[in-house]
Amino acid sequence: MDKCKFHPDRFAHVRCKTCFIPLCDDCKIVTNIGVFCSEICHDRAKQFQDKTMALAEKKPKRRGSPFKMLLRIIIIIILIAAIAIGLDMAHIVTLPFVESLKSLIELGG
Repeated sequence: MDKCKFHPDRFAHVRCKTCFIPLCDDCKIVTNIGVFCSEICHDRAKQFQDKTMALAEKKPKRRGSPFKMLLRIIIIIILIAAIAIGLDMAHIVTLPFVESLKSLIELGG
């Protein structure tokens, strides 16, 4: 077990949230955001937390537009059709809907 940074004769039970030095029960400063060795470390952690929260609030929520979603669905359908037609033309697999696809895009009879 570590010894307190400020009282080497005492065991440390916690570490400072900012600088991670070991602290005994008499040296620790307990706050609503953590345990610290000094007000300086507490202030640094608070500033970091405030900046992080401010950035999180500014960050716009990402929503996919309906157009992009529709485009992705169309691309997936085209890829599936191309794979199915390729498998049929290579005589690997014949799927029931391939003939309909061929006639739709005028590849075959």
